[in-house]
Amino acid sequence: MDNDVNLRTLVNDGGSAVISDYGAHLLRWAPAGQPDVVWTPSTWRIEPGKPLGGGVPICFPWFGPGFAHGRQLAITPSHGFARVRRWTLDEEGFTDDRVRYVMDSERLTDGEVPWLDDEPEVRFRATYDVHAADTLTMSLTVVNTGDVPMSYEAALHSYLHVGDVSDAGLVGLRGGATYLDATETGFPPRSQEPEAVTFGERPVDRVYYSDSSVQLRDAVLGRVVHIVKSGSPQTVVWNPGKEGDHMRCARPGEWRGFVAVEAAACRDRGVTLAPGESHTLSQTLSVETLDV
Repeated sequence: MDNDVNLRTLVNDGGSAVISDYGAHLLRWAPAGQPDVVWTPSTWRIEPGKPLGGGVPICFPWFGPGFAHGRQLAITPSHGFARVRRWTLDEEGFTDDRVRYVMDSERLTDGEVPWLDDEPEVRFRATYDVHAADTLTMSLTVVNTGDVPMSYEAALHSYLHVGDVSDAGLVGLRGGATYLDATETGFPPRSQEPEAVTFGERPVDRVYYSDSSVQLRDAVLGRVVHIVKSGSPQTVVWNPGKEGDHMRCARPGEWRGFVAVEAAACRDRGVTLAPGESHTLSQTLSVETLDV
């Protein structure tokens, strides 16, 4: 298995992490002495053309089926090709606490670039930097290397481990934060009124229009995961509820062990870069132990 996905291990005094060249997909991270913070299902596997399960898949250069010109598209694969391609490891950027990957449009195949019909000359270079110690920082930087503007969507689809999703809550999105409810036809806008986003057997799938920091409070594991982001006008929050019993690469009931909290720039908040411009989407996780 390791030979197929080229797993890279980071180990230092602050913590440890594992990341795969396939998808530049982070599979685990834990500060020293803590249970894993990044969740991966018990039966994850590699299948050509499909993402690895759980972890932190990179959604790029579109989110879901894609979105442009005010309407949802139908591009495949879902969430873009970045998570189902092998990225190039920057050997000089690989240490005991850091790893860097690169994807250049010049090395992609026909049919991947361009992804929007009205931007046929798009060219880019994407760099993914991960620093994993007592905190975890993931940064996706995209540079427009072409001669015309380019548009894209991106998200860091972070599956975060909780003891039991029904005893976890995400706080920091109060104050009437608007979100799109992806569990309903047409993605109707809603307003977040309760102090915490809570979870149970019904699915939660929301795109919040918020750049605020949030905290994932976990009563079972007795900790708070602090989530800080930049270059991200939205926060995607997802747990499949009972529907997760049918998740690929997961056993029935494993959906209770995670909440996905994603730094995102998608739909009508996607990124447009002029030639030579760049944009960085980043997310930093840290852990606070609760007094019990």
